Amino acid sequence: MGIARNSIEDLKKRTKISDFILSTTTGKLRGTKGMALCPFHGEKTASMSFTDVENLFHCFGCKEGGDVFKYVQEVNNLEFQDAVEFVADNYGFKLTYTDIGQNEDFKQYQSKMNIISDYFKEIMDSKTSKKAVDYLNTRGFDSSDIKKYAISFVDSDLEKFHKYCKNNEINNHDLKRLGFMSSNGNFLFKNRILFPILNIRTETVAFGGRALEDYGPKYLNSSESLLYKKNKNLYFTSDFISSIKKKGYVFLVEGYFDVLALNKLGYSNVASPSGTALTTQQLELLSRYTKKLLLCFDNDEAGLAATERVLELRNQIGNKLEINCLNLPQDFKDLSELFENNPESFKDILKDNFELVEFLIDKSLSKTNDKQHTFKYFQKLSKHLSPLELDISFDLLAKKINTSKDILKRELKFQSKNDIYNNKPMTDAKSTNAHLVFQDIVTADIIKSNFSLSEQVSEILNLSDEFAKTIKDLKKDGDRDNQYTNISYTPEQYSESISRLYLHFANLKIDTLIEEFEASKNKDFSLLQSVEDIKKKIEIYQNTL
Repeated sequence: MGIARNSIEDLKKRTKISDFILSTTTGKLRGTKGMALCPFHGEKTASMSFTDVENLFHCFGCKEGGDVFKYVQEVNNLEFQDAVEFVADNYGFKLTYTDIGQNEDFKQYQSKMNIISDYFKEIMDSKTSKKAVDYLNTRGFDSSDIKKYAISFVDSDLEKFHKYCKNNEINNHDLKRLGFMSSNGNFLFKNRILFPILNIRTETVAFGGRALEDYGPKYLNSSESLLYKKNKNLYFTSDFISSIKKKGYVFLVEGYFDVLALNKLGYSNVASPSGTALTTQQLELLSRYTKKLLLCFDNDEAGLAATERVLELRNQIGNKLEINCLNLPQDFKDLSELFENNPESFKDILKDNFELVEFLIDKSLSKTNDKQHTFKYFQKLSKHLSPLELDISFDLLAKKINTSKDILKRELKFQSKNDIYNNKPMTDAKSTNAHLVFQDIVTADIIKSNFSLSEQVSEILNLSDEFAKTIKDLKKDGDRDNQYTNISYTPEQYSESISRLYLHFANLKIDTLIEEFEASKNKDFSLLQSVEDIKKKIEIYQNTL
């Protein structure tokens, strides 16, 4: 499902970004250009420039910028397609969709999901939910919380449920497409408290169910469906996006009750992978709204592994993230237990947070004072650190285990015997340093193809003068030392290298163009248009990973 690109371009020609900026913030338009107070960060003096000719905006304070759709998207907390539709509605413009049938499918099934959600809420309001309500009360949630967070219930009367579905023209095929059926054709939820999993538009797309009985898995999620993708969706409440914008950061926690506990403590800016391993897609989603994350996973080995996974993933996404961890007291297994027993202590715990690598090193030291054990653990972490991050972490480790930084560096070099090309999977090379690996693979392929450049390779070279010069020199002088000739790789590794190398150079190019724009006296908005063009390409390449 999507809007036809030419339809988006036609709409853009008919719009004026000033219509949307001046209706949402204070500003002045002089001719086709203007200045306004930026709605994305607090300020008293206008620092956001905009132009109706190119339909672009740029804030010199927080660096937010983009086209008219980007502005509408950010100011209204919308997905891109919703932002385009919002703009079209304002001008009475009829959009053209690439697959009208699929678009109608989404709308139809979202409507059916809403009908089913209403049924579960009705069951929660009935007498059959007494055990569920009592359990929620023991966890610190009363009837007002149940309504506020749309917590619902499904009992064991499946006959009644199917009758309700039939009356609303929902059949078993619909239930399967909505993720309610198991692979064996059985209905997934029975006697479970249900937590609604929302999309960014706060529509319910799936459910997480907590069992009230001792058999079967304690927690169970909807199956993947037309509306719900486990690797993309997160669990959060309806105030999530607005709360992130107010507070400027997001909590990442492990479970449903952890999310609700923080909501009760006054922090709606919290999300959970909802029982699945965190993915790059989920981290990318969060990075669209903030660059600051606070982790608080469970006080066990699984929680530690989840924290380590964030370190593995953080340099695989386009945005640089600042990640700290809360040091949950050992008396509590998770945040929800702290909320139930000592909620007043959370403010102090919030102040006591540590940078991600330091937190992980401290966790290792809490288990043993053995230097070799701690260094081995650090060596594992170091694979996911950029050169600067590694240097800073050496300083940190040197102090913590009372060993000189120079010795630690030499030890790491001594231990790292395996060459990066020696049968290592590509996933081991996805740190910020990895662009060198991807660059070598692309370079090797250029040489093997006798410098015949594909469209994708040309796009990469256009982004980096330095890389383009390397290729030019190789074409002139040849690979004298066989530096690239002996590199081997699979088609999959080459495809990944193309995508990740483009993303690396694209982000550097965007930073350069924004700096040039801010330094230009007459504010050359064509530079911002170039930024937008690159961003569109970034989306295409990200979707290939």
